[in-house]
Amino acid sequence: MNIALAQLNYHVGNFESNTAKIIHHIHQAKKQGADLIVFAELCVCGYPSRDFLEFKEFIGLCEDSAKSIAAECHDIACIIGLPTYNHHPAGKELNNSAYFIENGEVKAIVNKALLPNYDIFDEYRYFEPSTTFNCIDYKGHRIALTICEDLWNTFDNPLYVTRPMDVLIKEKPDVMINIAASPFAYNHDEERILILKDNASRYGLPLFYVNHVGAQTELIFDGGSLVFDGKGN
Repeated sequence: MNIALAQLNYHVGNFESNTAKIIHHIHQAKKQGADLIVFAELCVCGYPSRDFLEFKEFIGLCEDSAKSIAAECHDIACIIGLPTYNHHPAGKELNNSAYFIENGEVKAIVNKALLPNYDIFDEYRYFEPSTTFNCIDYKGHRIALTICEDLWNTFDNPLYVTRPMDVLIKEKPDVMINIAASPFAYNHDEERILILKDNASRYGLPLFYVNHVGAQTELIFDGGSLVFDGKGN
């Protein structure tokens, strides 16, 4: 399976531009022989969307964009990030989600479990954390898809009580994919590499990681998308 990583610059609320970029790169990846193209966390709406997430029109535009993207996604699969409604009666109104799209349809939805609420992050204000974890089957391969912080609990982080990959590994995945919106800090790149390296070697699986790049509000996203083999190289 050939996997393409799309490290792009998304802008909050610029649905027309974000959607056009995603569709363009789906077509480019298909021309280059990719079976799957992976976009970043909340790529559809941009990150951080903050209180825009409280407007139903904003969430509706996210879903409209996802439908436009799905309509262009044939003979290749894609992973995109967007906010979605939490359909459970309890909890916050939204989930921080990833869509797995294949042949024009959303085949799987993955919701983020570990919601950062420190430094510049305020995700627990808006999103309900996921408590269920399932792999995705595609072209004879099983994918463990996680969203950013979901891989950041390998060192017994006191902020979190769950470790999604400990559940997903029981389904015997072939590969890990992590979509992120991880801003630049002077020491963040080294920490990020150590965390991802530990995940790859801990679970003995190749890991594909894709991040935003460029500037958004007061934040800079430094990209740094990476691929590790199952030994952490």
